[in-house]
Amino acid sequence: MKISTRGRYGLRLLVDLAEHQNEGPVALSHVAHRQELSEKYLQQVALLLTRGGFLVSIKGAGGGYQLKESPEKIFIYDVLDLLEGNITFEETSQGQESAIERVIRLHFYQKLDQEVRKVFENVTLAEVTRAEWFTYMI
Repeated sequence: MKISTRGRYGLRLLVDLAEHQNEGPVALSHVAHRQELSEKYLQQVALLLTRGGFLVSIKGAGGGYQLKESPEKIFIYDVLDLLEGNITFEETSQGQESAIERVIRLHFYQKLDQEVRKVFENVTLAEVTRAEWFTYMI
């Protein structure tokens, strides 16, 4: 599984907004500058996150984006599920599945998918921003 650019941008946007949530609405140009991201692509990702219920867009002077919920209520799995679609290692079979393919799917890919889901479902945006390594880097 590889997280796409959309998923990576989305997570970076949410983390940046969480870090600056006390400043009110944040302009995407500021996020793009701080994170060294394409503002145009960030706009597309922000639209998806707004439609998905993670962000609120504030129009007008002093407008920008802010988190719709507190970082403690935003789970990384939900964000990646929205931006990446179905997050799985398991491949869908094109036709008849061989015995070997079924064994690998049932005893490897499904278990791997369950473990990845457990990890992402239990990590909030707040935990990411409070991580010791994260605060050290900012």
